[in-house]
Amino acid sequence: MRKAVLLFALALILGAASSAKAADASGKEVIIFCYHDVPQVVKLDDYALDRASFVQEIEYLRTHGYHFVSFDDILKASKGKGRLPDKAVFLTFDDELLTFYQSVYPILKLYEIPCMLSVETLWPDKKDPDIRAPLMTWDQLKEVAQSPLVEIATHTHNLHRGVMCNPQGNTSWAAVTRIYDPDTKAYETEEAYRKRVIDDLALSIKILKEKLGVDVRAVAWPYGHQNTIALDEAKALGIQAAFTIEDRFGDAREIYSMPRYIVSKNLTILQFIKILNSRFEEPIQQRVLQADLDLLYDADPVEQGKNVDAFIERVYSMRVNTVYLQAFSDDAGTGNISSVYFPSRVLPMKADLFSHVAHQLWIRDIEVYAWMPTLAIALPDAKKTGELRVMELVDGKRAPSHYSYARLSPFNAEAREKLIMLYEDLAIHSRLKGVVFQDDGYLNDHEDFNPAAAAAYKKISGGEDVPYTSLSQAQKTEWMRLKTKTLIDFTGELEKAVRKYRPITGFIRTIYSEVLTKPESEEWYAQNYADSLKAYYNVAVMAYPRMEKAGRPDKWLKKLVEDAKKYPDGINKTVFKVQAYDWDSKKWIETKTLDRWLKTLVASGARNVGYYPDDFTENEPDAGAIRLMMSTEDFSFQRKITIRDLLQGK
Repeated sequence: MRKAVLLFALALILGAASSAKAADASGKEVIIFCYHDVPQVVKLDDYALDRASFVQEIEYLRTHGYHFVSFDDILKASKGKGRLPDKAVFLTFDDELLTFYQSVYPILKLYEIPCMLSVETLWPDKKDPDIRAPLMTWDQLKEVAQSPLVEIATHTHNLHRGVMCNPQGNTSWAAVTRIYDPDTKAYETEEAYRKRVIDDLALSIKILKEKLGVDVRAVAWPYGHQNTIALDEAKALGIQAAFTIEDRFGDAREIYSMPRYIVSKNLTILQFIKILNSRFEEPIQQRVLQADLDLLYDADPVEQGKNVDAFIERVYSMRVNTVYLQAFSDDAGTGNISSVYFPSRVLPMKADLFSHVAHQLWIRDIEVYAWMPTLAIALPDAKKTGELRVMELVDGKRAPSHYSYARLSPFNAEAREKLIMLYEDLAIHSRLKGVVFQDDGYLNDHEDFNPAAAAAYKKISGGEDVPYTSLSQAQKTEWMRLKTKTLIDFTGELEKAVRKYRPITGFIRTIYSEVLTKPESEEWYAQNYADSLKAYYNVAVMAYPRMEKAGRPDKWLKKLVEDAKKYPDGINKTVFKVQAYDWDSKKWIETKTLDRWLKTLVASGARNVGYYPDDFTENEPDAGAIRLMMSTEDFSFQRKITIRDLLQGK
């Protein structure tokens, strides 16, 4: 057994070395670690690392070709005035904990290792109640600040805390959250939020100058979260670099969003080596439950609360790691959206519910993606909606398209502006991992004849009123490709709107299964699988056997996976989402059938799978029966299972 462990460790070490050889050769890549408390013994603190383990990590890095760099080195590389060495490492420490002074600083001095120490200026004078470990005094901070090895960064003055973020009383990060006031029943305005952030940063910088004699050049955002507004205010105060929290390697070219990996849960040295070896690039397998928020809503707050609790308990018990959560209301099931579950300037708010449910899932380590319409919204002004609609050409006349979703035209600037504003509102008021674009993001072969698209169409067809059927194949292809690009470019605008407030977010494009199996279907949808893989964090394929009239569902699902394998990153970036409900027969699909479909996908090589819809009120699908496939735990529960059970889909 001991020999096996040693061989495993050797393999990890060699792997780390070979991985480092494959590192980016730009001279700007750097691994940034974020440490907190480093006591002799760790006691009930997920963010602590014991002293012996810290020394082991330093020794490993020193003896395996890693190079410790300073903040100045990174700053020079960001400006093109220097290069970082291969396998560059930068150490950062948050929260001015006493163990930095007692244990870490002496070790760094011994080895002459530079670092960054982030200081909350409120804490040395008034200990934060959430911080149980002893803190450094101002005298101790001044001593380490005088060392050329230590860069002092602001960790803000009083933004390292939670603030009320919705009417239900949930809290979120103060630096990036619009505070909800229960007395006025209103959210903080952008102006008030901006002033709160800049006043706090300015005070912190002033205190650090007065107390420690340092000119602050960097901010380490509390909890690792920033947004464009906070960053703009930091820059205005002279901040030259900003540090976040992300599990990826850093690049000096992104000096205002430098990612740091938190060293937590008292890592062993083998776990630490494995992190270096992986380079944080191993994608997490997703198990996705897509849910309708309409099922949770109730006009009675008490009943709504019960619904939320029951839903959260169901999702948590299934151990899924991802939820696509409806952020809009669609009681009629038309997909044409006229109200939402978050405060908005564009559509009426049915209830301020999305942020609450998302928060309850988030604190249980479940990633939440807001499921949002791409184009299909109905504005309060029906006439205006009609003007902005996707249109078709019928008997030489333009008319709103009658095909499925009633969508706004992505060619129309006013329509784009409305949708961009809607996505901004979502991001302002929601804590989320990302956004799922609904399947209404398409244009068929007879769309779009909205007047805003006329110039582009005329350039290809020769005339605004030339029927699509009269185009040559070359013209049809050119028009198809332009529509595909227009949709991708427009969703890029929506992504930018969200990232203004939530920079670390991923975006998922929902596409129809034919787009994967029949690339020529791009003409019918203006969706392209290969282009989508490049443009989005994930692509969600609607793997709906009943909807697609698949005579042999298992064979059809296998082919979907095989087709995805033909594309670079096809398997890693595709989520295969199966249907749990038969909309034609208006019946739930038997859970054992759904379970078999999921097993078929995974057995064929799919990494990411999920289902839609889900009904917690009817236990559809059966949570106990589907849990084995949907759980992300290695051994979610003990279960006796036979080969016959597997063959029968039990």
